[in-house]
Amino acid sequence: MKGYVKVFNKEVEYDFLSGWIKYNRLQNEYSQEALAYGICSKSHLSYFENGKKTLRGDIIEELLKKLGIDEITEIESIGKLRQKFYTMMLMIEILNYEEATNIYSEIQEIEEVIKLSPYNIEYKIYQLLYKVFVLKEDYNTLEHDIKNIDKIYSTLPKKLKYIFLMVSGKVIYKFNSHMEGINKIEEAINIKETPWANYLLGCNYCFNNRTIEGIYHLEKALASYEKNGYYKNAMWCHNYLGICHCYLKNYTKAEKYLLSALNGANYFDIKKIYWHVYTNLSYLYFNTNEYDKSMEYCKKAMDIQTNPLLPAYNYAEICYYLKKMDEVDRIFDKYLREEYKDSSYYPLLEFLQLKIYHFNEDIFYKRTKEILAYYEKDKIDVAIDIKLGLIEYLENKRKYKEANKIYKELLNLNNKVTFCK
Repeated sequence: MKGYVKVFNKEVEYDFLSGWIKYNRLQNEYSQEALAYGICSKSHLSYFENGKKTLRGDIIEELLKKLGIDEITEIESIGKLRQKFYTMMLMIEILNYEEATNIYSEIQEIEEVIKLSPYNIEYKIYQLLYKVFVLKEDYNTLEHDIKNIDKIYSTLPKKLKYIFLMVSGKVIYKFNSHMEGINKIEEAINIKETPWANYLLGCNYCFNNRTIEGIYHLEKALASYEKNGYYKNAMWCHNYLGICHCYLKNYTKAEKYLLSALNGANYFDIKKIYWHVYTNLSYLYFNTNEYDKSMEYCKKAMDIQTNPLLPAYNYAEICYYLKKMDEVDRIFDKYLREEYKDSSYYPLLEFLQLKIYHFNEDIFYKRTKEILAYYEKDKIDVAIDIKLGLIEYLENKRKYKEANKIYKELLNLNNKVTFCK
């Protein structure tokens, strides 16, 4: 709803009032009928909350009073506050988390004022953006906030719908459901196509057997970021495009993209992308039979210590392929220890040890099923790698029927390697 209305002697935007009233109604556990009783009809309140019809200022005041709100705090300049929101979002997108944190701290100084205004919902969405991308909070921590905003989604202006879908899609994809997360980002891109949405969607497609679509969206994001001079973002696009082309066995193109990402990492000295690119190059060179190069990049990734277990797994697998069993055992002895058990890649390295040594068949099957269940939910590419290893093991044991059953599950999947996320 466009326009303004005077409430408690303040000019307030209709767009934000409807969502604010609905949010507070739900927080106070009022039904529409209970809140509207004695003030207006339930249908009028419903139309207002859904952004279909306006209400007079005096009626809105009575609704707010019933919710325990008898004043609206005036924000000195909503335009300046929104500029801070937009700037913080841009800083997050271009990976300048330090500046984003500075802006967020400035906004928090007036948090109590914002809470008593209709712009509290807008603030909560940008706060969610900060918590997901900068603080890296998980879905369980944010579930309550996400569900509360979801209940008033229909009342949000398009700009806020886009941001909320991007943010909720990102955290849901990572911690809860790949498909639901992808659907939300697809909805966001239908509202507003941006390089950020293209990047997120491209990465998600990449790891969900939708490689061609992933390349399409990543190339669009890359073109925009390079045009606007956001070279750190372009660097990450190069990394994921390299992964996509590896999945398609376009190794020459993959190498070009990954080496371009490595050049960017050298220029900006970003350790996080070093780890990604080194790990991905190690797989690329393994698949092109350049084993010395592959092992070299594994070692480089392990030295970074960001998460040494994935490159350790890669290195051990290469050494096993080359029959360098002393090196394989050295990796197992070094990394299959208590201090690394919290790593999400510990079970993967454990599986490799079980596959190689299969101490006891019952233990092997039981533990492998547990490891598969762990990865199938949110690391599909890793689960594929384990299934391929399981097929190899079963064929060596002449259990062709069981191996064929697993093989059929992978028939439509063309990627045979594991890449970092």
